[in-house]
Amino acid sequence: MDLSSVDLTFLLVTLTGVLITGISKSGFGGGIGVVAVPMMAPFIGGEAAIGILLPVLLLMDALTIRIYRRWFSWQLLKPVVPGIVIGIFAGAALLGVVSDRGVQAIIGVMGIWVLAQRVWPALGGAGASGQFKGHFLGGLAGVGSVLAHAGAAPMQAYNLTLKISKEEYLAQMAVAFGVMNAIKLIPYGYLGLLNMKVGWLTLLLIPMAFVGTWLGRWLSKRVDSVKFFRLMMVLLAVNSVYLLGRAVTG
Repeated sequence: MDLSSVDLTFLLVTLTGVLITGISKSGFGGGIGVVAVPMMAPFIGGEAAIGILLPVLLLMDALTIRIYRRWFSWQLLKPVVPGIVIGIFAGAALLGVVSDRGVQAIIGVMGIWVLAQRVWPALGGAGASGQFKGHFLGGLAGVGSVLAHAGAAPMQAYNLTLKISKEEYLAQMAVAFGVMNAIKLIPYGYLGLLNMKVGWLTLLLIPMAFVGTWLGRWLSKRVDSVKFFRLMMVLLAVNSVYLLGRAVTG
């Protein structure tokens, strides 16, 4: 598809995907933001979609971090950072090698595994250190983020095991996404995925990024902590089943 002459349907789908992502990032820790790339991919392909979305995601990350910055803790994020860095560059090496369906299957299975731990805690690896889990889940997040902007489920898996408040959870997720997306500029730029010819489309998406971020924050204030974390588990389940379904059906 010629990105210099996209049709109205593609624009509406893209605007909707960005709105959902903004709401997801600032209100619910990114749990449903994974839908944007699959929504755009049928029109322009997965690699073009992730390249177009990255600058918009960085803007939403900055807006969300600004909202929750006072609740952020570096000590909580530090265990996942080495895995994120390794995962991002490993994921970049896999671009064009591993199919979108393969990535979706991996992330989906991981999400189901996290949910299963609520019923069978032994699945979480009682003998594994928190640091090891952090490295492992950070690595999965990095790979999924590079290949399809689908790093939310591993980060949910990590942060849902911490005894933190709703605001702390959202702060940790926001900074983790910001770190991942900033680092992704390096491999995306090297691989030519940042298409300057469609900068006009990025500019068109910016207002929707602001609207989505504001709506997400407005919604999060109206959900109490107990209901919020229950909702996070539901969104993780929906996200994981959705990804597995796409992996199976294509």
